[in-house]
Amino acid sequence: MIKNHGIRLQTTMATRYLRAVSLAGVACCALTASAWAADLRMGMSSAPTSIDPHFHANSSNISMTGQVFEGLTWKDENMRPVPALAESWEYKGDNIWHFNLRKNVKFHDGTPFTADDVIFTFERVPTIVDSPSPFTARLADVVSYKALDDHTLEVVTKGAAPNLPINLADVQIVSRKNGENKTTSDYVTGKAMIGTGPYKFTNARIGEIYEFESYADYWGGKPAWDKVTQRIISSDPARIAALLAGDVDLITSVPTSDIANLEKAPNIALWSTATNRIVFVALDVEHEKPIAGQVTDNNGKPLDKNPMLDVRVRKALSMALDRKSLVERGLSGDALPASQLVPEGLFGYNPEIPVEPYDPAAAKELLKEAGYPEGFRVVLTTSNDDTSRVRASQAIGQMWTRIGVRTEIETMPHAVFIPKTNDFQFAHMIHSWGTSTGEAAYTLRGIAGTRDHEKGIGTSNRGRYSNPEMDALVNKASETMDDATREAMLQKAMVMTISDYGILPLYSPKATWASSKNVKYIPSKANVTSAIFATPAE
Repeated sequence: MIKNHGIRLQTTMATRYLRAVSLAGVACCALTASAWAADLRMGMSSAPTSIDPHFHANSSNISMTGQVFEGLTWKDENMRPVPALAESWEYKGDNIWHFNLRKNVKFHDGTPFTADDVIFTFERVPTIVDSPSPFTARLADVVSYKALDDHTLEVVTKGAAPNLPINLADVQIVSRKNGENKTTSDYVTGKAMIGTGPYKFTNARIGEIYEFESYADYWGGKPAWDKVTQRIISSDPARIAALLAGDVDLITSVPTSDIANLEKAPNIALWSTATNRIVFVALDVEHEKPIAGQVTDNNGKPLDKNPMLDVRVRKALSMALDRKSLVERGLSGDALPASQLVPEGLFGYNPEIPVEPYDPAAAKELLKEAGYPEGFRVVLTTSNDDTSRVRASQAIGQMWTRIGVRTEIETMPHAVFIPKTNDFQFAHMIHSWGTSTGEAAYTLRGIAGTRDHEKGIGTSNRGRYSNPEMDALVNKASETMDDATREAMLQKAMVMTISDYGILPLYSPKATWASSKNVKYIPSKANVTSAIFATPAE
């Protein structure tokens, strides 16, 4: 079910996978052809860090490039894997999977799609350098692959790899013809932006505006829009003003404070859903000595030892966080307090883990036990592209300061923040993470797994938390085909991670889009904003 502010829309398999059917049929099968002769103008809150489909595994990048490129599978609005360039797949046993690829699919330049293009893509993913969050994690279970024929792919995995179909949803396929010897810069210029998706890339001013047009020979049927324009409007008031003025047809990231006014607007529709994301604090639990400038005593002098290595300090910081107040006051109710690293409802969520009780008095006692009766000073860093995260950082700074951990807040644009975190320049950071597979194994590996770049594990583990016992349990779960057994393992692994306090969960955001009444939007728990999920209203 999807909630459209009071109107419940019953979704079907057709709406769950917009590309598997004629896109026209998603909104209303009775619409005339002339109704589709329209353009869609979108106001986006943030720009992708790259339009190379294999450079950065984040939702902004995946949703934008996903209009041009496709994976073997796709995720419906409830994050279940459904057919895309693969019509079907089957686990054959002995760690072998077969994917039956669609026939008569063509890339935008007319090149036929075959299994060799999938092989080229799988080979390309690990060659991407300097990625803030590489797609190698999506292929971590893959041992080998080969084409049995032009439209049958065999994949051998590490163990049964039950999450392989959902992991492959984000690995967008590029053709060998157009991708060979191409670099990330060739995608930025548009030279290599040739996929099989419903929209063709036409032009871009990177960081400002991205333009696409309908691909007439799309295998899934005629796309909903003739042209799609995505403008980057990072300012919330400016984005809302653009919608109300009719300059754009759909906007993302509607602030909670504006929802009531938009509900009263006669020509505006709102679309909301819970998301798969968790916002959390990552702490440096690796360095014996603090990172320069990140932790000092109360007089500003460097400490000899990193206090975050003491679990009592980490627990004190968690107990000092009033998550309920943070959500209700700081975020105007536009989120849910988080007890763990995946939101409620996702596979592997552990209902036995409570939200950390707010207890500043006990937090002070823990600091005293750890040898910091007077506390110390820290810098807490995050990106300023998300205004709610900035508000959260300010509230957290005040909460920590109350227990004696005097906190300075530092914010910067996302495009600056991510490379610096990748270089481990910060000790205390607020990040967000989406469980793109809908299963906790992906998150535990991605942000809590012991960092192993070659294996694609811990690639977004900013504080370098490490628990080999937890790693082993997640690996075992990832090879277990029985759902109940696998989920129990993941729930146990979640307890191990949370009780270590190496990562402090804060809240799970909600997501709201706004559109003109002429546009119908199907929100996804993956919190992606794409023309693929928009159709003209009836």
